[in-house]
Amino acid sequence: MSRSVRQQQILNLLETRGRAAISFLAEEFEVSDETIRRDLKVLSGEGIVEKFHGGVRLSMPRAEPPFERRLTEASAAKAAIAARAAKHIREGATLLLDNSTTACFLARELTRREPMTILTISLEVAQILATSGKQHRVIIPGGELRSADKTIIGAGAISFLSEFTPSYFVMSVVAGSVNGCQDFDLFEVEFKRAMLSRADETILLMDSSKFSKSGLVQVCSWSDIDVLVTDHAPQEVLDQIEYGHVLLSETAPSGEAE
Repeated sequence: MSRSVRQQQILNLLETRGRAAISFLAEEFEVSDETIRRDLKVLSGEGIVEKFHGGVRLSMPRAEPPFERRLTEASAAKAAIAARAAKHIREGATLLLDNSTTACFLARELTRREPMTILTISLEVAQILATSGKQHRVIIPGGELRSADKTIIGAGAISFLSEFTPSYFVMSVVAGSVNGCQDFDLFEVEFKRAMLSRADETILLMDSSKFSKSGLVQVCSWSDIDVLVTDHAPQEVLDQIEYGHVLLSETAPSGEAE
């Protein structure tokens, strides 16, 4: 269903404010409360907003979207972030990659690099590396295969990977705020928390859309991140990265420094 200009403007406002009173929206757009209610009925029917007494808010996601769909979301930004991260990784390093879609983009970049040792819980990442023609050494743990995103899960997978001390742990999360990084899946939260202390350096790959989203469980604070690779980050987040480095991808606005 196509939206009216005002309905899209309401969504834009809610993306900034998070929630708003119906009376405020009516005054903002110079229409009646009833007109706003009709607009909200349309948006609510699409599942984009949730109405509450006297107001409306953006619908909170209950889980991550399907893996295949996430591979196509912000793909240009993810590709640029992966390319920038690959330049940062030194020759002959040992990497631990998570099961994020951004890790898949990084894996594609690494197919053009010299042989490395790469650990991962993602069969998608492993397959990209294994079929590249490069002689990468790919190590995966045992465990249960979660078919939705080809991830190996379970306590055994975490225990196995905890035996390694890689040069880099490269991860992504579903959301970032001034308070740190959040995720939805409890196994992935446990996995990331366990791996943060194992690597010499933790690299977070995060496109700018993640800074406007919300997660369910806190993964870590910004002080746990050594390097943030992004196309853009809010200043209040950058202020939290006190000792780490921020690497901007080629999609970042011109004039911004590393």
